[in-house]
Amino acid sequence: MPLDPETVRANLLDYGGRTFWALLVALAALLVARVVRAATMRSLARNRAQANVTILLGNLAQVTVIVLGILGILAIYTQGAFGWILTSFSVVGLVIGLSLQDILKNFFAGIWVLVERPFRIGDTIEVTGYTGSVEEISFRTTQLRTADGREVIVPNGTFMTSAVVNLTRFPTRRVGAWLVLPGDSSAISAEDVRGALAKTKGIAPDPPAQVELRSVGDGKAQYLVTFWADDQTAALTRALEALRARFPQGEVHGG
Repeated sequence: MPLDPETVRANLLDYGGRTFWALLVALAALLVARVVRAATMRSLARNRAQANVTILLGNLAQVTVIVLGILGILAIYTQGAFGWILTSFSVVGLVIGLSLQDILKNFFAGIWVLVERPFRIGDTIEVTGYTGSVEEISFRTTQLRTADGREVIVPNGTFMTSAVVNLTRFPTRRVGAWLVLPGDSSAISAEDVRGALAKTKGIAPDPPAQVELRSVGDGKAQYLVTFWADDQTAALTRALEALRARFPQGEVHGG
């Protein structure tokens, strides 16, 4: 059956018009989504909302506008004789969905990170061999800044499959130092060592410092002294000074 030129022309004009409007809707949706996200985050920041909540709601607002834009485009193409395009979009969407599994995984992992909050903006974390301060959490990635200034972009899916150490959540950690005394010094008590550390700035009084005799031989006794501190480096330096002052005959070094 021959095609009617007028019908073909009308269909092409109709399809071209729909495509024009669809492109306008897509562009408008992207622009509005960015504006809505920024406005939402500014509003929440002014109300002193938590950083994670601000990011989550800002991203959700952005995604909502984009989804509305997609629905608008589908509505343009699913009118009248062009309903078949909906089926085409469904097939294309399935193909894209299969090819973007990692992106979708990172997307939902980002929601989990923002809701469960295993870490927050400003926390120092360790993951997959990298240690850095969390600077930004988006739906797909988390941005870290290492101590030497490098930027590390971690896919959010990594946090679902790898162990994450939050070095900020519980800042008080155990620190060790070695005390080596000459001769048969195994009779010293833990109170002697605790007394030396009692007034040392930065060492937590509770739990108290522990002293463990590790070895005796070759004319010396070796002790492992452990204590808890927030700033481990500074506390260890002060502890070594206090132990040297209390036991000048011994050797002291970090654990």
